Amino acid sequence: MNYIVLARKYRPQSFSEVYAQDHVTEILQNSIEANRIAHAFLFTGPRGVGKTSMARIMAKSLNCVNGPTAQPCNECANCVDITAGVSPDVIEIDGASNTSVDDVRDLQKELVYAPTQSKYKIYIIDEVHMLSKSAFNALLKTLEEPPDNVVFIFATTEAQKVLPTIVSRCQRHDFKRIPVEAIVRRLREICKLESIKVDEESLHLIARKADGGMRDALSLMDQVLSYCLNDVSVGKVREIFGVIPTMVFSEMFKLTKARDSVSLINQLHEVLEAGMDAGELLVNMTEFIRIALLRKVGVAPSDITTEEYAIYDEVADLFSQDDLLYLISTLIQARNEIRTSSNPQLLLEVLMLRLCKIEEMSEVGELIKLVKSGVQAVSPAPVRAASPAPSTPKAAPQAPRSQPTKAAVQAAKPAPQVSASPAAPAPAP
Repeated sequence: MNYIVLARKYRPQSFSEVYAQDHVTEILQNSIEANRIAHAFLFTGPRGVGKTSMARIMAKSLNCVNGPTAQPCNECANCVDITAGVSPDVIEIDGASNTSVDDVRDLQKELVYAPTQSKYKIYIIDEVHMLSKSAFNALLKTLEEPPDNVVFIFATTEAQKVLPTIVSRCQRHDFKRIPVEAIVRRLREICKLESIKVDEESLHLIARKADGGMRDALSLMDQVLSYCLNDVSVGKVREIFGVIPTMVFSEMFKLTKARDSVSLINQLHEVLEAGMDAGELLVNMTEFIRIALLRKVGVAPSDITTEEYAIYDEVADLFSQDDLLYLISTLIQARNEIRTSSNPQLLLEVLMLRLCKIEEMSEVGELIKLVKSGVQAVSPAPVRAASPAPSTPKAAPQAPRSQPTKAAVQAAKPAPQVSASPAAPAPAP
């Protein structure tokens, strides 16, 4: 028999097997038990969190020979056919490859036919946001007045691209990212069933790498097993994913605190020569400082093991809370800049030099605070404002002057000065 990957082999087959989506499973189970089944559902959320699996479980719950029931038997012919994807009454359509209005019209022509061997005829349209606007518009009337015993289940990772008129005609359920602890618990169960020896740190590393997706975690686990076989160690897992040991980041931030820029840049070169991507390095450094900051404020993150707390606590004790916030903001800014950089290594080297000057940045910040407080301290206390000095009154408009008399003009003229008369010329001889 051909090998079946873990993501398919351990795909949820009942509501109880769906992880971390209790807010959705409870609503769907209650609606089935109360016979309040909507004619259209919209499942939204990130990739690999169980949207399509939930749609198939819902289809089995509605078409099981014992149903509609919140606990499908997974043994009757209808449940087996739905699990295998060959049921004539459960049609799965890929929205990415059936995007035109003609595809929707072909679907509508099939709606007039009753289910062949089940109670409901169910259409599961995956990646529904890929449908064209005309295809969406063709669905409006069908969703508003659907035929009896027809149920639509839409699944999408980008609900904002679905027309609001479509969303308003569906019962929407938002799936959330699966927590690291839930992924670790599921991986632990599967490893026990598969007789795989694995340590807790490896499970947490795989779960963090999956970024909230159970399918991604199982795919990564398959990759790890292909390399490690049935004996998984954290060293091999780091080698597969290109992940740097946590102690390396701890050492880098210790050098940052010590202002040892030479050793820090040498450490950076060793990391890059080991094949670490520059962008991935910044992501891991930011994640390290995030956890250190959480430990600084007294939070116990669930995405690391308790044995790793001491490593993060050691770095958290070196820096103040403001310094850790500065480190995070600087790393985030560098992550944005490196996406468009033609020389990522140069950007990282400059970043390491900037991080070594964190104490100077702190001193500048303290200086600014002191300047602000000093200005407030020496500023005079508010006093009653003195009344403004009276301004020179404007001259009142003068009455029109009368024409001065000739006598007045003569009187106002200064008296002519009498100058000495020139001597008379001597008589000619």
